[in-house]
Amino acid sequence: MNFSSPGDGINSDLNGESPGYFHERLYPSVDSLINSDSFEEIDSDTNSIAESVASLGTPPRCRKYLYPKKEYVDHLQPEEIRWFYKREGDKKWLPFIGYDSLRIECRYRVQQQNGTDGLSEAEIADLDLILVRGGLYEVDVPNANCKPVYWSGDQYKIMRGTWFYDQTWQPVEEGFATQIETEYLSTFLGHRLDEMSKAPVKGPRPVVLNIRFTDFYIEWNSPVDAFMFSDSASSRLIRAVGHKLGVQKTGSRVHRGYCLEAMMDDKPTDISHLIFVVHGIGQKMDTGHIVRCAQELRDRMHYVTAKLFPNFEHNENRRAEFLPVEWRSSLKLDGDTVESLTPQKMRGIRTMLNASAMDVLYYSSPLYRSEITRSLEAELNRLYKMFCERHPYFEPNGGKVSIVAHSLGCVITYDIITGWNPITLYDQYVSSVIDEEREQAGGSQEVQSELDKAKHRVNEVESVLNNIHNKQLQQSPPLSFEVENLFCLGSPLGVFLALRGVRPQAKGTLDHIIPKHISTRLFNIYHPSDPVAYRLEPLVLKHYSTVHPLVIHRYDTADKTPYTQIQSKAFAAFQGSSEVLSEKAETDSVDSASCSTASKESSPTRKRIALNTVGGWFNSITKSMSMDEEGMSAELKMFNRLEKEAEKRDPTPLMANSHDNIDHTDLEYRLDYTLQESGGITRGYISVVTSHTSYWTNRDIACFILTQLHPSLQEKQLP
Repeated sequence: MNFSSPGDGINSDLNGESPGYFHERLYPSVDSLINSDSFEEIDSDTNSIAESVASLGTPPRCRKYLYPKKEYVDHLQPEEIRWFYKREGDKKWLPFIGYDSLRIECRYRVQQQNGTDGLSEAEIADLDLILVRGGLYEVDVPNANCKPVYWSGDQYKIMRGTWFYDQTWQPVEEGFATQIETEYLSTFLGHRLDEMSKAPVKGPRPVVLNIRFTDFYIEWNSPVDAFMFSDSASSRLIRAVGHKLGVQKTGSRVHRGYCLEAMMDDKPTDISHLIFVVHGIGQKMDTGHIVRCAQELRDRMHYVTAKLFPNFEHNENRRAEFLPVEWRSSLKLDGDTVESLTPQKMRGIRTMLNASAMDVLYYSSPLYRSEITRSLEAELNRLYKMFCERHPYFEPNGGKVSIVAHSLGCVITYDIITGWNPITLYDQYVSSVIDEEREQAGGSQEVQSELDKAKHRVNEVESVLNNIHNKQLQQSPPLSFEVENLFCLGSPLGVFLALRGVRPQAKGTLDHIIPKHISTRLFNIYHPSDPVAYRLEPLVLKHYSTVHPLVIHRYDTADKTPYTQIQSKAFAAFQGSSEVLSEKAETDSVDSASCSTASKESSPTRKRIALNTVGGWFNSITKSMSMDEEGMSAELKMFNRLEKEAEKRDPTPLMANSHDNIDHTDLEYRLDYTLQESGGITRGYISVVTSHTSYWTNRDIACFILTQLHPSLQEKQLP
């Protein structure tokens, strides 16, 4: 047994904390006290530790004693006891926050007083389940365990702490602590805490209480001075040698009661925004992967919040919470048919592909698409119902729901939110088959007549099915909540929409992407090297294929410009032409001095408008440089075609605010956001492999999502 200093080397960094532990506490952890400079300058009694809490800038209401300081030894109050949890196999116990610990202790005392005689196991379980750790876990007091509410696995043991090791404040094992507490109360109950035994002129202080165990023993010199000594052979030998040399024996101090008193206001704020985290392909290979991804995103979000907006959650009484959504493991699909068809050669790689990339083929199949969609719908609704049952304040307080989806999960989520009906796509396919048959039929009137009847029937069937589908969506929406934001990470949604026949409308509106009756805001976030990710904006306005996506700010950058104020910029291939044209514009404006007064007033404006349009770039270059079409670059040819198409649809010219800026007022809002690519080894082909799974641990993304969920935070970052 290690009793001297269990938990040495405690790290207060985010990575050293258990999942969900970093963001729960309102007050500083004991680890932060131990590792702080101020802690090294004080002695280890509880009063000094309490004083150090205030010196570290904790909230004024955080104090060691909820009630006046005790003068006599008495039974421990609930505030002095602290409950802990840890995973099986971990060495370090982590303390519950004060709010959780008090509720667990109260339930424990009720259970000890009333017992559970006459109650079934189910009744006991229902009675003793307590929501802890921000509402993500439940504590089962009789069985001494803590398990997640919304996903499986991830089991923890819990322990009641009454006696604690010095410095680390790790709890003494519960079995030993119970016996120690019993012996202690039988000896010191009612004694003054400052009672001291008379010390001899020479030699050690007298021992007033001694409790021996198999591997160690504890000696008390007073009600507050207790030391633990190892009883192993080596320790006895060392003490014997030290005694002959006149060295007093030393042990590890132990404390009764936790160093910080548990308080009910040491709790996280209520959840105001719920975020579902939806996985993409590959979940079949690793069932718990999305749980870890959601935890990583949650940890980064709370890290960024603590670093950039430390008082936001408690001052605003708003908090976002992430729940993982696992839709793949419950699917049957084709059973093991594909598995039985898989050759034995390169079996490992083939199995990996079957468990990952095959999901895309399944979703593209009309046989399995609805099964996948229903699975995600059911899981989202199930989790939302569970959440609202455990947080009844959420809906009355106007709680909002957003979704963060990854890879294929973006496509499935999008289809559910928009109610996309594949019957339209199938109708287009059947119509194309009829047209092909019509071409092959030649001049046969009989065949042409039959094909006309077939196409009419197809249109009728499509109309009926669409009407039924729309009525069902109105009467029974697929989701029991409205989605505020859809954050797509590494999404192939753009390619799926293009293959479904979605094309830019030249209006700048998003009606054909996100219907008007849906209030969901869409964000398409991707890594520049992600081979799975595609853009969306060129499906709204075609010329946006030549416009940079907005670059996501680094989370630690000072004075971040709001994304709504960032001007859109053309790719570098087009910026040089813009500079040449600006010089030409100045020359032309001088030459126009001989024009009429009316022309003088209007021509510079018109010329600037013409130069700042795509066609203006093209026309000025062709006129000033006498370039024929064969001499044009591929980019300019494309610009010319785009401008001509745009003028046919909309005569209003597309204007720019500067030479290399393209105004996006004709776009409702920007959709595409890209990460800043890191230098060094992460660039090139290596980033192609790692980029698609790198979103969960990226703090820039966490900061971006945070500021979009709470737009008021963007104002705090203004330059």
